[in-house]
Amino acid sequence: MSPPDSREAPLPLQPDVVDMPDLALSHEPSLALKDGSSPSPSQAGGILRSFFNHPKGLYPLFFTEMWERFSFYTMLNLLALYLSEYLAFGKERSSDVATWYMSLVYFTPFIGGLIADRLTGYVRAVLIGGMLMMTGHVALAFDSKDSIGHPFLYAALGLLICGNGLFKPNISTMVGRLYAPGDTRRDQGFTIFYMGINVGAMLGPLTAGRLRKYGPEWAHSLFGLNIPADSGWHIAFASAGVGMLLSLIIFAFFRKRIDAAGTATSQADQFIRSAEASDDAGDGVIQFGQRFNMGFVTFFLAWLLLGHLVPWPPAIQAIGLWPTNVINFAFIWLAIETITVLIFLSGGTLQCANAAKLKSVFVIVALFWMAFHQNSVSLLFFASDHTLGVGPGKGQWSPEDFGAVNAIFILLFSPLMMILWSWLGRRGREPSSVTKMILAMFVTGLAYVVMVGAGQAGGDTGKVSPFWLVGCYALLTVAELWLSPIGLSLTSKLAPVKYKGLWMGFWFLATAVGNKLVHVTGQYVDKYPPSKVFAILVISSIGAAFVLDYILINLRRFGPPSTEA
Repeated sequence: MSPPDSREAPLPLQPDVVDMPDLALSHEPSLALKDGSSPSPSQAGGILRSFFNHPKGLYPLFFTEMWERFSFYTMLNLLALYLSEYLAFGKERSSDVATWYMSLVYFTPFIGGLIADRLTGYVRAVLIGGMLMMTGHVALAFDSKDSIGHPFLYAALGLLICGNGLFKPNISTMVGRLYAPGDTRRDQGFTIFYMGINVGAMLGPLTAGRLRKYGPEWAHSLFGLNIPADSGWHIAFASAGVGMLLSLIIFAFFRKRIDAAGTATSQADQFIRSAEASDDAGDGVIQFGQRFNMGFVTFFLAWLLLGHLVPWPPAIQAIGLWPTNVINFAFIWLAIETITVLIFLSGGTLQCANAAKLKSVFVIVALFWMAFHQNSVSLLFFASDHTLGVGPGKGQWSPEDFGAVNAIFILLFSPLMMILWSWLGRRGREPSSVTKMILAMFVTGLAYVVMVGAGQAGGDTGKVSPFWLVGCYALLTVAELWLSPIGLSLTSKLAPVKYKGLWMGFWFLATAVGNKLVHVTGQYVDKYPPSKVFAILVISSIGAAFVLDYILINLRRFGPPSTEA
């Protein structure tokens, strides 16, 4: 497929946000060549050298995020099964609770980015968020199937949601701030950072499954403790708290090295702020669009969560205009996003056009996470109920183990992707960031074509080989690498500089919406055969790729050209 902007007459390349020189960050002067450019892999001594030839602050952020993601994915890969099997919530209710958690845990970064921008700064936001998350993981270990109302469960989920809101967007923003504008290592830096995420994402599910199954037995053999056989759930949740503690220790120990990325301003940002200061009209449109989007999406997400508690008259309930179900919400959210893009385009400036392009991309990001995070609901239940060799016995896979498959593929494929983009870049043929994301949506659709095949090959009525799931996860991994780290990098480049933390929050807001849309299919797991459930995801993913391609080709007709990305 052609790059989105290639079907019209080419326009001159636009700089990131404003015309400005490449500014080397003062804390990493040695990483630029004498002419101000970044070293290529061949100049730096090969691929291995290019992996380490990044700002020193990247590596403690790598390990901080690795252990935080260990704790996050330990808990996430247990949650739906815990609700369904241990607390006997049933699959539909478990899907609803789990997708609300996944949604809200990515919604609060929208607020956490703003708090860091305006109040705490990035470093303190990360530390406070990490402590809240550690407390939440420990609280979850005290939940019980016999408790009335499950106060520890919901208190733990609340702490995790709030803590992640402060932690997640700001550590990603700090990675972006390590690189000067125009630094060609930025995409590679985010890919390395993403590898850290996935080391934790690999270890977490493997740890969760084994502690859940064998934790009580190991506690007896190692420490002589006689604890109930089903307490493995709580041992696994406690291990997530230990992971979060390690994350905080690493971040605090290397704080001086990281501080340079977490300061309120940098030399580059000061230059851009002064250039943007004269663009009062454009800034006003940006502020209005941000508030409109933030206000209405927040309102309707809250309404989706709480609206069913309102005693509406039967006539209103029959019309179904309120987003008290996830499908109604999806259409309302799409309308809000469309209006927001039009608001940004009305500004008529480069930064407004960048904002419009980025917001259009975020719509597709939400649909990607709707498909990808089936790994915590419908794919997890498929592993448990429709896959050979999965069960409680020794020598069998745990359903949680499949959560590690994606992370293993990430670690295998990430260096290959770095080599591929470097090779194409040296030849001037690397696709734009947005083109990579469009291709990612096509590959996502193909991943669920595999699962439709798994259902029709016997999974609809019985069990099939685990390699169907492995094949699906391999394709999802390629799609993830073409979308998620690239999207984070794109956000750090195109977001208005005054609101970079907030716009990283917008990225996670799109993820939040996508995570709740997981329930579009999750609610049907017990009602329809798997092949029909997965067919919905084939249509939504491939359809989203065509829509994004069309939107970005035609976007410049409504405003100035945005920065090429």
